[in-house]
Amino acid sequence: MTTPPVAGTIVAVSETFYDVIVVGAGPGGATTAWKCAERGLRVLLLDRAAQLPRYKPCGGGIPASLATHVSGFEESERFADLSVTHLRHSWKGKDTVLAEMTTESGAPAHVWMVQRAHFDAWLVERAQAAGATVRTGVKVSDVAVSGETITVSTATGETFAARHVVGADGAKGIVGARVGLRLGKRWGIAREAEIPFETNAGGDNRFHADLHPGAAYLDYGSVPNGYAWIFPKRGFLSVGAGMLLPKKPAENEENNVGQVLRRAIDTMLASVGQTFPEGMDAPRIWGHPIPFWTGAEPLATADNRVLLVGDAAGVVQPMFGEGIQYAIRTGDVAADCLASGTVGEYTNRVRALFADEFDAALRIGKMFYRTPFLSYKLGVKNPAGTKLVGRLMAGEAHLHDLEQRIYERLRNPLKRKG
Repeated sequence: MTTPPVAGTIVAVSETFYDVIVVGAGPGGATTAWKCAERGLRVLLLDRAAQLPRYKPCGGGIPASLATHVSGFEESERFADLSVTHLRHSWKGKDTVLAEMTTESGAPAHVWMVQRAHFDAWLVERAQAAGATVRTGVKVSDVAVSGETITVSTATGETFAARHVVGADGAKGIVGARVGLRLGKRWGIAREAEIPFETNAGGDNRFHADLHPGAAYLDYGSVPNGYAWIFPKRGFLSVGAGMLLPKKPAENEENNVGQVLRRAIDTMLASVGQTFPEGMDAPRIWGHPIPFWTGAEPLATADNRVLLVGDAAGVVQPMFGEGIQYAIRTGDVAADCLASGTVGEYTNRVRALFADEFDAALRIGKMFYRTPFLSYKLGVKNPAGTKLVGRLMAGEAHLHDLEQRIYERLRNPLKRKG
């Protein structure tokens, strides 16, 4: 059950043989552990963080329609700071438009704003309550398959054994690399900071006084192949910028990318009358990769022993860079496959759920960023476009619907859309 120890080292071996070891306690990994444990599997959830909660750079927006796909998310007040129902769009900080997101019936479409430290910890608590074992401070260094057993080794010499391993360790995770999955992966890049703010004059500590209550802010044009954002949370703002369509920069361009994203953050803040804090009050600017969806590679090994979820699987919507809900949904699918002995169907099930949507998002994104100003004027500011976004957030429409509207508009540029 264990790999031979290196001479001169002391190796601690787990006495428990697990059905599933999940590496990474983010939304995808914690959901996998939670749903597997609910189904009666023996689960070990490992995370490299010394303790939970731990900070994770992330915009933290989740469409409330997630609750229609995965059970257990019906009471959003348990894990979300607030909901937004409006989007304020701008072009390089100007030419703004505030639009309400609505469902087909005209009711508000909600997007939950979550703090990842709190949200991830809440998911891990669900996993523990269902019976999963959780270990923090564990850095996985290797994954080895031998017959019916998979051995997970750590940097400190511990080993754990299981029937299956789930890689939920992010865009640059080690699990996939060790078993030959997503070896040609590419990613975009984001920079983000959390900026504290005071309670506004009305006493509502959920929103910044200079922001429209219930709105998230998106800015285009300042970032090639991407956008900047402000997502409100309780007591602070998540402010960031990202390049979503990956184009690997040359070595001498790495710093330029960071500078472009930082300038976009400054433009985003200036559009609401704010500046980035300096000096001792300056928050840290975090960087993180945005994995690139290709839809082509398998998400599980041929022997069905190892599978990937969330960012490790590249399951991030290519147009918005949205990943949390898809990490959770792939975690739920993975748990169902593991519990039912159908891991061989996992890749095709994920593709059936997301491939059409993600492929359409990729095509739309390429069209948008090829002519961003025209796309902003004719698409983002178009009331019909905002209505469709609301339906997308509510799960009532799909991006291939938006793609079809774009093609119709290109064929009939003078036809007005309602």
